[in-house]
Amino acid sequence: MKILMLNANISGVGTFHRALWFARMLGEAGHEAVVCTTSRKSKFERTFLSDRPGVTVIEGPNLGFGLYPGKGFGLDILWRVKYLLKDDFDVIYTFEYHPNVSWPVSLCRKGRRMINDWCDLYAGAANVFRGKKFMHRWDAKREAKIRREADLVTVISDFLGRKAEEVGVPKDRVVLIREGVDTNYMRPFDKAEERRRLGLKEEGLYVTTLQDGAAFPPLLDALAALRRENKNIFLLFVGRMREDQKKLAEEKGLSEAVHCTGFVSDEDLPRFLCAGDAAALPMVDSLANRSRFPHKIGDYLACGLPLAVTNVGEYPEMLQKEGLAAVSEPGEAFAEALKGLLQDEERRRDLSRRAREWVVGNLDWQVLKKDIVRCVEGN
Repeated sequence: MKILMLNANISGVGTFHRALWFARMLGEAGHEAVVCTTSRKSKFERTFLSDRPGVTVIEGPNLGFGLYPGKGFGLDILWRVKYLLKDDFDVIYTFEYHPNVSWPVSLCRKGRRMINDWCDLYAGAANVFRGKKFMHRWDAKREAKIRREADLVTVISDFLGRKAEEVGVPKDRVVLIREGVDTNYMRPFDKAEERRRLGLKEEGLYVTTLQDGAAFPPLLDALAALRRENKNIFLLFVGRMREDQKKLAEEKGLSEAVHCTGFVSDEDLPRFLCAGDAAALPMVDSLANRSRFPHKIGDYLACGLPLAVTNVGEYPEMLQKEGLAAVSEPGEAFAEALKGLLQDEERRRDLSRRAREWVVGNLDWQVLKKDIVRCVEGN
């Protein structure tokens, strides 16, 4: 079968990774998958990239991408329409609902089977629109429409499964497929060696984190609380920090307590994560976070990092049930949970081993492959 995967994001961002891994699993199953995403750099040209056997990635022009509320508008839509009219795809797999996904399908579906993937809640959640209620109502109608029109809806969480039913998708057309992890790529590396590469203090206790904008302020609050008792605790920020985040750390007197790696290559990402003693993700309690299944949690666990996380959404709930992380309520309780984890080296070793084993057995992409293929093949 030939499958077109329409992704709403810029290449390498957010849902792009989910669409690409779905395509890779389909390619391994003998299908031909084409992933359409939007280029980071090119305004006018398309780029065709060969990913793996059976998988092609097309990066379309980004001109106009951010002009439309909620993004996803631009020149790339015309290329996608042309591609749908030209090629004989058996299945169209749509990832989210933005114009560069929903408009080409509305114009050129031509009776073909269409699957939609719902992995983030935008209307009234991730999309703010300055609080304008009429914009939220308009956005909610767009977000629901493509789900009802799909032959099948795959969801990343039970929360979004229930939401799909609320907007009119029959229960027997909703399939739960969690976010996967490439556990061969995200794997443990020697902590001491990676610390030397990064120039970190040998005797320091480092809390690893990746970019998560809403989680950064409460993470700094927890760091400040911990450092009032132990100045040997630091934050290892893997990747680039925004200017407003640097300013916030400075305002809280934590600039010297935060080590930022800056740009990290794909090769170094799991290595630098492993330089920390524990990972932390204090998600705030919001509608958007309750619907999420953050892939960075799987990355932390697959790298063998013991995790402190707030009890928001289904992922932390699962980890708490299995005893695989330090799960707490947001606020002061999170700082205490992180403190307890950093003070207990034996617990960290135990969580590191058991959490990785759980991720490998439950969330590796090869484990999820069967369900992905069944959805596309109509079984």
